[in-house]
Amino acid sequence: MYLSFGVILMMGALVAALLVIMMMRSTSSYKHVLETDSRVAELALVVNADTLRISESLRGRLLHPYGEVGTQELANLAAADADLDEAYSSMRKLASDPEIIAALDGLEDIDNTSLDPLETQILNAIERQESAEAERIYFDSYVQARTHQQDLLDRLNQLASERVAASAGQTTAQSKIVSGVAVALTLILIVAGCVLGYYLTRSFERPISQLMSAARAIAAGDLNKKLSLHRNDELGEMAEVLNTMVTNLRGLNSNLADQVRWLREARDELAQTQGQLVQQEKMAALGQLVAGVAHELNNPISFVYSNTILLRDSVASLQRLCGLYDSCDQMPEEIRTRVNDLKDDIDYDFLSADISTAIEDCHEGARRVRDIVMNLRTFSRLDDSELAPTDISEGIESTARILGQYFRPDRVVLHREYGELPKLDAYAGQLAQVWMNLMVNAAQAMNQKGNLWVTTNLEGDRAIIQFRDDGPGIPPESIGKVFDPFYTTKAVGEGTGLGLSIVHSIIRRHGGEIRIESQVGAGTTFIVVLPVTMGSHVDNASKASESAQAVAEPV
Repeated sequence: MYLSFGVILMMGALVAALLVIMMMRSTSSYKHVLETDSRVAELALVVNADTLRISESLRGRLLHPYGEVGTQELANLAAADADLDEAYSSMRKLASDPEIIAALDGLEDIDNTSLDPLETQILNAIERQESAEAERIYFDSYVQARTHQQDLLDRLNQLASERVAASAGQTTAQSKIVSGVAVALTLILIVAGCVLGYYLTRSFERPISQLMSAARAIAAGDLNKKLSLHRNDELGEMAEVLNTMVTNLRGLNSNLADQVRWLREARDELAQTQGQLVQQEKMAALGQLVAGVAHELNNPISFVYSNTILLRDSVASLQRLCGLYDSCDQMPEEIRTRVNDLKDDIDYDFLSADISTAIEDCHEGARRVRDIVMNLRTFSRLDDSELAPTDISEGIESTARILGQYFRPDRVVLHREYGELPKLDAYAGQLAQVWMNLMVNAAQAMNQKGNLWVTTNLEGDRAIIQFRDDGPGIPPESIGKVFDPFYTTKAVGEGTGLGLSIVHSIIRRHGGEIRIESQVGAGTTFIVVLPVTMGSHVDNASKASESAQAVAEPV
């Protein structure tokens, strides 16, 4: 049935194409006739124009028989005669209407028998300088002959115009017929195509739609979907194959889900273990490096610091000696003059004041470098193996000095509100990691612009340390995840998400706890609670491994 529809549609299209081609060829023939008649009408106008040029040139020759103007008029007359002969010849080749040919014969007869001889007589009379005779011939004979010729020219133009109008009408009518036939055939073919398309769509749309619906359900995970088309063709066979495939997939999916679940659990455990090991190794190496650098810098900076003190005292003694010399009145005048000249030469007054300032600057710089080295040594105590009395405020201050690039008046302003706390039995290096993580986390959360309040106080036998910022806050759905390993809101490649996880582990190892209070747009507060005396709270079995944990990036 489908093949029959296709053959009928193709035959109809072929017949329609042949009819349109034949009618288009007929229309093309009519257009050719129209173009020929139009060209004949144009040549009739050319003949009329050339006859007028001849008449005007002859009159100009009469008015200017001598000189350059007369010569020019004679040349124009010859050119117009040549153009007229060419126009007659072209019209005879193109004209097919008997009346137009008869009018053309009449025009050529008047030219050959009347106008050309009269033009010759007029020109000869002018050559003989008989202007009166030339004017008599022109007005008595030539003008009458030209009037008769003009009547024939008007008749020729009228016939040519009528011929063009008739050809145009025939061409327009033929074009309308071709357009009508083409439109009718197109409509017939469209209707036939729609009928065929309807039957094809009805035959294929429903089973294909059912197949697509079943495929989508299977792709969505519904492996209980079955399809039955009740057809004996290829679509029915495809439905049966699809049902068999779904049955097989159901069995494979069950086994695969179990394997994927096992692999995912193994991957998570491996990733967590690997991340912790890498971080431990990295930060253990960093702690050793910092400790080594601090140790190497400690001795030379101690020498520099001690020598600045000695240099300051020595210079002060020398200045007193020079002052004593200046106050001596019994010095010979010659010696005094030489001393004053030398003082002026070395600019003694400026040098005496400036050297003290330079020594004080060196002393202050050496002191600051010494403090930095001491802070590094304090912070790098990753090999703490014993609990030791730890000053919480001093540890926070030491960490703040290390993080000086974050906490400045033009960046994050650090507000300290330290209460009276006793020294806690703790691992100072591990707590320093906690303070650093929390402070860096707050600075980066505020995009390094804002305020951070650090508050410490004592409640019973517990020390309460709070870090409160005025940053953007943490969304409620993320608060419960911030202490999870590998959870981070930073871009890929900027962190591992272990920072707060390590903080949580260290605080638990010290027998304490850490809480979060946050509101979006109003800031975040991390509250650390530590027991004043830890004793049995500390997990001695795992404290050594935790001491190597690193300062990880904030969430």
